[in-house]
Amino acid sequence: MKPETRDVVVVGGGVGGAAAALRAAQYSLNMTWILGDRESARASRGKYVHEIDNMIGVHPGVLASKLGKVLKDQPEALATIEESDLVVGTQDIVDNVIERIEAEFSERSELIADRAVSARRDGDEYVVTLPDGREIRAESVVLSTGVMDRQPPVKKELKSGKQLDGIKWVFPYANWGRLLYCIRCEGHMTRDTLTTVIGSTETTAQIAMMLHERYGVDVTLLTNGEEFEATERSRKLLEAYGIDVRGERIVDIYDIPPGEEPPATKGKKGTEMHGLVLENGDRVPSRFAMVAMGLYRVYNELAIELGAELEDSEAPTEERHVLIEDYSAETNVRGVFVVGDMGKRRDGGPLMKQVYTAQEYAVRAVDTIERRIRSRRRKQVLGEPLDA
Repeated sequence: MKPETRDVVVVGGGVGGAAAALRAAQYSLNMTWILGDRESARASRGKYVHEIDNMIGVHPGVLASKLGKVLKDQPEALATIEESDLVVGTQDIVDNVIERIEAEFSERSELIADRAVSARRDGDEYVVTLPDGREIRAESVVLSTGVMDRQPPVKKELKSGKQLDGIKWVFPYANWGRLLYCIRCEGHMTRDTLTTVIGSTETTAQIAMMLHERYGVDVTLLTNGEEFEATERSRKLLEAYGIDVRGERIVDIYDIPPGEEPPATKGKKGTEMHGLVLENGDRVPSRFAMVAMGLYRVYNELAIELGAELEDSEAPTEERHVLIEDYSAETNVRGVFVVGDMGKRRDGGPLMKQVYTAQEYAVRAVDTIERRIRSRRRKQVLGEPLDA
């Protein structure tokens, strides 16, 4: 017997995938959401965007205010609220969507905590395959598999004298929200702080200047041993703004201010960042570091397998965005949609890389899918030709 064909399969466990899955569930579509496994979740930029309080409605002040009104006669509870971390991050949003779909829409919705390993077209349907060989068939596919940035390697010397040069040293600070990746989502967090920008391209220079211009922060640009490739005009602006460009390698990141004692608890790390150490021994004080080294990967493999076109670029295939036709987020392949950081509009129009834009395009994609299903149903009711 032929397996059931779903109305839509959503691939991607970030905010874009969550928005598409929730809207599909709310529209009563037969939907399968493939969220990815633990390994694939860690590989996406969205995992490291912790605070999205530039998005109206998710600022912690909203929740604190509502709780304060409910608990206004309970002073101890109010004190607890004031001391609590109520910041809403991307994972909080995704977790909430999972809970809502499971509680309210389980009859038509299937959630799979695994990754999609391949995809293909089979006539008028699309087939997405899981690691165990199971195949999910659907009339439409929404891909929101994201991108990953290049990470800055740190050439750190251990107490034993052995040197380990790699990116493992940066991830604790990414997990603590001290390494930033999105100037639109997170740039405002640098206000009134010392900030570094890590990278060596013209884009790096532009981001460093924008942080200074928007927030008035003292910025240091670290190329981390790479040749600086900014234009002459940008170099002049950096100099005029007092933005120092340092070319030495980064050899350490410190979370305890110089002169202070480490935490008393043995083995306990700090949860802050106070600066970076360069190869010549100089310390660059910094509470945040914006990583602006360009893309390491666009997770476009499934889109390529389904026939979607990539941007015309000299970059390697794994760094090229998937082209979408318009605000519907549909690719050149009818029924295949791409939302989030991995997409780029064919007409060159703006496609901001930020959380609420991913949600907007996800909703537009599902709107298109649902509208086509409704149109077909109306024709069937009226006995009209389906291809009219």
